[in-house]
Amino acid sequence: MWKSLDRYFGRGSYYWLKDRIHPDREYTQLTYARLIGEVLRPQTRWLDAGGGHQILEVATPDMELALVKRVRLAVCCDRVVDAIAKHRSISIGVGAALDHLPFRSESLDLITLNNVAEHLERPREVLSEFARVLAPGGRVIIHTPNVSSYAVRIAELGRRILPKPFVMELIRYMDFREEGDVFPTYYRANTCTDLAAAAGHAGLSSEKVLLAPTRPLFYFIAPLCAAELAASRLLIRLGAERFAASVILAVFRKPA
Repeated sequence: MWKSLDRYFGRGSYYWLKDRIHPDREYTQLTYARLIGEVLRPQTRWLDAGGGHQILEVATPDMELALVKRVRLAVCCDRVVDAIAKHRSISIGVGAALDHLPFRSESLDLITLNNVAEHLERPREVLSEFARVLAPGGRVIIHTPNVSSYAVRIAELGRRILPKPFVMELIRYMDFREEGDVFPTYYRANTCTDLAAAAGHAGLSSEKVLLAPTRPLFYFIAPLCAAELAASRLLIRLGAERFAASVILAVFRKPA
C-alpha cells in the first residue's frame, strides 16, 4: 500500500507527471554524460575528479563503463580513499586534494567534475591546477548546482534554519543518501558568471555553458510537484532560465 502511494503520489510522482507536463525535460546526468561522450577519443587520458565511487548518478554502471572503455586511460581522484577503492567503473584511483594533483603538467586530456564544484573551498586554485595538468586543447566538464535558482536558494535556506537531524532525515528520504555521503557546500563558483570567472582566471576558455532544470524541489508531493513543473516550464519559456534551472553544465577548454 505504502509503495503504491509513494510511487504515484510521493517520490515516484515526478516521473509520470514530467511526461505529461514537461516531457522534453532530460535528467541532467544524461546531458552531462552526453557532453562527456562528445569529446572522448581513443587516445583520451581522463581524470574524474572528486567523484567518489561513481562517474554518473545513475542506477547502474553500464553507461559509465561504456564511456570508460572508449578511452586510453581513465583515473579517478578523491580525498576519500575508501570511495576510490569501491569505484564501480574505474580501476585506477589516486588519493589527493584537487588543488594539488600528483600528475605531470600537460599529462591529461579531460577532467570531469560531477556535483563537486559546490564543495570546493578554493575553486580558482583547483581550476588552475586542472589547467596545469591539461594538455593544450584539453577540456574540463562540470556539472554543478546553480545557486541563482530558486530551488538551490530554498534548499540552502532550509539547511541553515532547520535542525540538522531533520535535514539529514530529509536528505535520506529525498536523495537516499546517508550522512557519510553529505559534504559541506560553499557555492563559491556556482553561478554562470562566477564559474566562468574562475575558469578564466585559470586560463581556460568557455566552450559551452548550459542551464538545465532538474527534479523539482518538492518532487515527493504530487500536487506540489505538478505545480513546480508547470511553473518551471513557463519560466524557461519566458527566458528566466537562471532562476528556474537548478543545474549548470559547463565545458571549458585549455587553449591550443
